Amino acid sequence: MAADRRSFLKAMAAGILGSGVRIGAGMSAVSAWSGAQTNSILNQARPADRTMLKVVKVEPFILRLRRDSKQNLSGTSYMMCRVETEEGIVGWGEGTNFPRVATIATEIEMIKPLVIGQSAWDIEKIWHTIYRGRNAMHGSAVQSALGCIDIALWDIVGQKLNVPVYKLLGGKINDKIKIYTSYRWGTLPRTADAYRQRTKELVAEGAMAGKWDPFFDEPYTPGVRPEERLDFSRQATLKTIHEVAEMVRGVREGGPEFEICVEAHAKFNVASAVRIAKAIEPYNPMFYEEPVPPENVDAMIEVQRATSIPIAAGERLKSRLEAREYIERDAFRIFQPDVSRAGGVTEFRKMAAMAENHFIPVAPHNPNGPVCLAAHLHLSAAMSNFVILEEGSTDPALNRELFGNWHDSRAYFLPPESPGLGIKLTDAFVREHRVDAELS
Repeated sequence: MAADRRSFLKAMAAGILGSGVRIGAGMSAVSAWSGAQTNSILNQARPADRTMLKVVKVEPFILRLRRDSKQNLSGTSYMMCRVETEEGIVGWGEGTNFPRVATIATEIEMIKPLVIGQSAWDIEKIWHTIYRGRNAMHGSAVQSALGCIDIALWDIVGQKLNVPVYKLLGGKINDKIKIYTSYRWGTLPRTADAYRQRTKELVAEGAMAGKWDPFFDEPYTPGVRPEERLDFSRQATLKTIHEVAEMVRGVREGGPEFEICVEAHAKFNVASAVRIAKAIEPYNPMFYEEPVPPENVDAMIEVQRATSIPIAAGERLKSRLEAREYIERDAFRIFQPDVSRAGGVTEFRKMAAMAENHFIPVAPHNPNGPVCLAAHLHLSAAMSNFVILEEGSTDPALNRELFGNWHDSRAYFLPPESPGLGIKLTDAFVREHRVDAELS
């Protein structure tokens, strides 16, 4: 009977793999159903040696990418992570968060023992190892550190397989990544005429959409204008509401088909948020972002139910668990997760899939650095419910240096085609832009 069974398995394997494939023991032999060393159909897709892509280094770096008039590094501090394997493949991740990143760098140092020695193939395992290992003190810094490492692992696997990350995510469904411009109105008079003229200029430059915060520091933001009276009521004044309505009207008149994105940075109480929505509703904005703080889902639901404008939110929701109630209760109509804050590519794609079940489109929150931008481009390329990407503080000259090939446009970006994330941060670049944690 044993001989008959062996003959049957050989015949089956020969039919599937070809008659030239040897069956039996040995490094190159096929064990159709089991075996540590095998070239079966299934195991061709996984490493035979589990030490392949063994992680040997995890290094946090804080970079600043701009220089001031005195040529000192200035601007935003970007939290980057360099992960290296035993065979010398280097992946980069980003975990930038607001307002400081030093705590995230510390968190990466704390969790890197959970990663070193693991195989970069095992992204899901590593994700859950970190998540469960830091569960007792889980928060924004932990999730950003986790995302930083996770993005780097996807970069490594893409490089190893010689394919861009979007192919690991199911392939490209969006050839071009539509963007909305960020704060390109500059400092203008708060009038319809000024915003009408500038929007015409943006449309002439190719822009199809744009976002800005027309409220500035109202209601009062602690520490911004210390000479003014403290007011924590989250109440918008009628003066502000009228000004904002005029500004939005100007944008609409300057671009009849221009997608208007109004940012509120979670400043308002429910009553003010609804009054603002009613004031700008006639001009059909694409979305009204974070009108109220995210801690109370019922408050967001109340604003969304009171207006036809899609409410957009999600940058402060750090995981699918935090986003679940918002999605299931339809608290917003556009979801804005951030890959660097929400646990990396692994968690982001699960969050996007949850939103897809509720026919909620995704507009990734993208104000961060170039590695985060690269990750968002790959995710957006492979995402069926992608709608639009934030332009952020994109620097075309810097992107040409880091991506090698960069399509500069006011309307859309292109996903990288190089293996992995398609972005390279050289040792010289890191040395030039690195800053100490004390400054970040």
